Amino acid sequence: MLLIRSLFKQVRKPVLAYSIGTSLYLLMLALLYPSMMKTGLLEAKLEALPPEVLKAFQYDKVTGFNNVLDLLGGNYYGLIFQVIASLFLLSLAARLVARPIDNGELIVYLAAPITRNDYTLAVASVIGLASLLLVTLNGLVLMVADWWMSGITIDTMVLWRIQLNALMLLFAIGTFTLFIATLFDEERRAFSLAGSVLILSIVLTILSELSDKTEWLRYLSVFSLFNTTQLLEGTNHFLLHSVILFVLCLIFLTGAFVQFGRRSLSI
Repeated sequence: MLLIRSLFKQVRKPVLAYSIGTSLYLLMLALLYPSMMKTGLLEAKLEALPPEVLKAFQYDKVTGFNNVLDLLGGNYYGLIFQVIASLFLLSLAARLVARPIDNGELIVYLAAPITRNDYTLAVASVIGLASLLLVTLNGLVLMVADWWMSGITIDTMVLWRIQLNALMLLFAIGTFTLFIATLFDEERRAFSLAGSVLILSIVLTILSELSDKTEWLRYLSVFSLFNTTQLLEGTNHFLLHSVILFVLCLIFLTGAFVQFGRRSLSI
């Protein structure tokens, strides 16, 4: 617990920045929702956009904007969330694993009665706690907005289904970035490889929405396992996607333990 507390202090500022920043953005959208629906300007602008663009941002013209979650599905829990999640977890893995190996700071921890498995578990715990804080604060802010302002109707069950799926996605990406960080001695190389894979996943998700011929590309991207349109419709994909993300977490976390435990560190 002392190690987890020490590591969390190192990333406390960026974690709070991401958590509070995204929550304020969600609160702003929720508070603006009644006026945007009253004027009809938002729907008019969206009608002018190509269907492919709307699909990339996970807007659904069929359901429209019956509630604030429909709006947030495209304005946050789509492409924007994919980018934020990638940057958020890349920065954590770099600060907690890649950078300490690169600058020799890790020798301080390993010189104490701390094993490599202890350190890996502590880093995974910090990434998990940071992800939980981000998702929980996002959800609580929306619940407060629903309680505070009239004209906002949020289905609590759907809201937390989205938050739980988002949390599982963050866990999967977090363990992936942790695994990649254990492969290299240089922070730059670890950051570049993990970042390239995540960017490619985002690009594949976008390309899959351009036409029916490219739809198969979505299955090559981890972000296809977090589809807000399906979550808002209440399909059964939620459970399947959560299980797949959980399995990915176990695979990458196991890989991180094995790789970090047997590698030779040039410190």
